[in-house]
Amino acid sequence: MDARMDVDPILNGFASRGGAEDEPADAVDVTLQVVRLAGLAEADYQQQRKAAARECGLTLTALDKLVRAERAKRLQEKAAAARRKAPPRPGEIRWPHGFAMEKEGLYADQGEAGQVWLCAPLEVLGEARDAAGEGWSLWLRWKDRDARIHTWPMPARLLVTAPGELEAALLERGLRVSPNPSSRMLLREALGGVQAGSRVTLVSRSGWHAVGTDEAAYILPDGTVIGATAETLVMKAPPENAAQMVAQAGTLDGWKAEVAAPAAGNPMAAFLLAAAFTGPLLDACGEPSGGFHITGRSKVGKTLALRLALSAWGPPVKGAMLRDWRSTANGLEGAAEEAGDGLLGLDELHQADPREVAAACYMLANESGKGRMRRDTTAQRRRTWRTFILSTGELDIATVVSRTGQSLPAGAEVRLPSISVDGGSAWPALHGRPALTDLMTDLHAAVRRHHGHAGRAFVARLAEARRDDAAGLADAATAMRDRIAATLPSDADPQVRDVARRCALVALAGELATLWGILPWPRDETFRVAEAMLARWIEKRGGGGASEEAQHVRAVRLFLTEHGASRFVALHFDRSQNVNAWVESHPDRPVIKRAGWRRRRADGRDEYLIAPDVWRELCREAGVDPAEAGRTLRAEGFLDAGDGKNLAATVRVPGVGKIRVYRVLPDLMGEGGSA
Repeated sequence: MDARMDVDPILNGFASRGGAEDEPADAVDVTLQVVRLAGLAEADYQQQRKAAARECGLTLTALDKLVRAERAKRLQEKAAAARRKAPPRPGEIRWPHGFAMEKEGLYADQGEAGQVWLCAPLEVLGEARDAAGEGWSLWLRWKDRDARIHTWPMPARLLVTAPGELEAALLERGLRVSPNPSSRMLLREALGGVQAGSRVTLVSRSGWHAVGTDEAAYILPDGTVIGATAETLVMKAPPENAAQMVAQAGTLDGWKAEVAAPAAGNPMAAFLLAAAFTGPLLDACGEPSGGFHITGRSKVGKTLALRLALSAWGPPVKGAMLRDWRSTANGLEGAAEEAGDGLLGLDELHQADPREVAAACYMLANESGKGRMRRDTTAQRRRTWRTFILSTGELDIATVVSRTGQSLPAGAEVRLPSISVDGGSAWPALHGRPALTDLMTDLHAAVRRHHGHAGRAFVARLAEARRDDAAGLADAATAMRDRIAATLPSDADPQVRDVARRCALVALAGELATLWGILPWPRDETFRVAEAMLARWIEKRGGGGASEEAQHVRAVRLFLTEHGASRFVALHFDRSQNVNAWVESHPDRPVIKRAGWRRRRADGRDEYLIAPDVWRELCREAGVDPAEAGRTLRAEGFLDAGDGKNLAATVRVPGVGKIRVYRVLPDLMGEGGSA
């Protein structure tokens, strides 16, 4: 209550009294006296109140009333000052002095000039920053002139950039802003001084994020959050087509009946559809990124199976969930980040640059992009992700890489193993259709009608499981790994076991989706298809040994197959009384670019003596280590090594004498005998 409102009637009453001795003191003097008295301690006031009342010409009752009002006013002002100094409460917004948000927009009070309009109405939802306390922003929301809602974490740095940058960013997003330069500066002042009691956390990629607690929530590329965290999650810079990427159509029940149900009994489709739910499990199960490449001739339904998997998350079309291999390294990094803890679908491997395929496999699986510098020489934020990759193509990855004259490193092969399929084994179950083409036609139409529901439903159930039964989820993952591992040969190489571990994760994802009513399949369906696809991959690669070892054997065998008759001097053993030694079979035929010698043994098969320099040459061209290749062949029984640690044996060669050579035995070439 204002003290002057109480004192005015009393002073006005004194003004009506006549006589010099009865003339009241000046109103300003009375006010000053009341202000002085209100500042006294109660004991001091009681001692001075009578004299003060006489001096002011007031009764004691009137004076006490004025002092109480002044004290109340001071308490109110003190409380208001304290509130201004204290941080705003959650949900509270405080505009700077002189600024007010009204129905028509934000206004600035310019004194005698009146109120100045700055911009259309907007809401300040809170202050935003990333988990490291960087990138501070204002989280704003408004409606454009088409009544569409826009939310934007406005970077605080725009408040001090060149005039027009901030305003242009707001205008591009549909917010009307005053064109007056002075009004635009006032708008910056208002946005720079506004205080918000709420905080949100900015994230740069989709997927799982934990804020303040161990409980994690999942954010989709369009900013939709599934689960709960201590603070709201906000996508810092959503992709331009974020809403289209994870758009929904139809219903979950329609998707189950028309998309998922016909995939049952078809190994390739069922495997890829189960793999669609594997990405969200990577973080929960502590697994790294990786995936599978499905290869086979054209028109066997590879891309269709990939579309079935992508339909769990959004429209399985180009420009949305489906992506091409034909992309730059930057483009693949961006695609992987957008698919964080989800599914990255890459189609048409043959469109990729063969020189970059192996590096891309490593990059995608290593979960980190290339380091880059800003103009001021500071390091840019490195893109990171965690994602599950499904790829398709008519050629396997090793064949594509071989077009450059290189071989696919074993690490790349393990990160994205190629599984070969054919039409007959990929789609054995037609589900009542007269022909495979009819089934494919129905599925193409079904994924257009129903998409974008299953992935969200799976993540919602997984978020509950992580919160309520994390130990049970970990036990289920361990049990599935052990179950898949039990199907492997006892001497399976760690590389094979790594791929089997990924197959186990696909099986677990499919079984959880079945348990939670998202996949309408019988129990163990995904385990069976994961086991079948793993066995198919092992068979194609030539067994359960290390990929590098198989590559060593292939490199030497290929060299001997290509050059055995042209670059190796033929020898035979002459058992005549005059010779009784190895001699050249055709001394009149000179061998160009001699690589070594081949000796015809008594059983009719040839062994090869390869000169050390040539051994290093063939290994270098094949991209393998010469010593490792020698050790592999020796361990496999394909190399008759020398004494001790020597891989090269000492032999006597006609016309040369005793030299060391790599003595490759006929068993390397199999049952076919000589090259």
